[in-house]
Amino acid sequence: MIGSTAIEDKLQDEVADTIQFAKAAGIKVWVLTGDKIETATNIGFSAGLLDSSMTLHSIEEIDDSELHLKIGNINVELDSKARPSSAHFGPKRKEAIIVAGSSLIKIDEDIELRELFLKAATRVDVVLACRVSPKQKADVVNLIKKRFPDKTTLSIGDGANDVSMILQAHVGIGILGKEGQ
Repeated sequence: MIGSTAIEDKLQDEVADTIQFAKAAGIKVWVLTGDKIETATNIGFSAGLLDSSMTLHSIEEIDDSELHLKIGNINVELDSKARPSSAHFGPKRKEAIIVAGSSLIKIDEDIELRELFLKAATRVDVVLACRVSPKQKADVVNLIKKRFPDKTTLSIGDGANDVSMILQAHVGIGILGKEGQ
């Protein structure tokens, strides 16, 4: 071996507490990341966005008909959980959608798919979009702004890959972090 290098991908102090505070204040959290699904999911658990009691809906399909079926099934499942039944006791189970960037591209190209996805995404507790390009990050912010004009968007990022997303949001925050600024 000639040489090696290692990078520790570690959350900064109090990230999980900050995210929990934002969620408790009623802020809907979407994470848009370039990380692969496995890495992003692990970060989601470390940051307190995801927990073992949540139902995780993963969307990785790229075929239109498979996407329609997958997102349609997620909506049916969310519909069934929204209806009260005599067999349902205790608090509502939390839900999350984890979506691949390649799937988001197809979703954005089809109006019906986009509406199906937004219907599901707005009813879950967390949306985690993975392998998302800087342009896609900005496109997602724009999609939310256009679809929900009465809502305020907030984008927070720590690198050059977040600039377009930060600029598209109503409120954009660039932070200095351990991995960038």
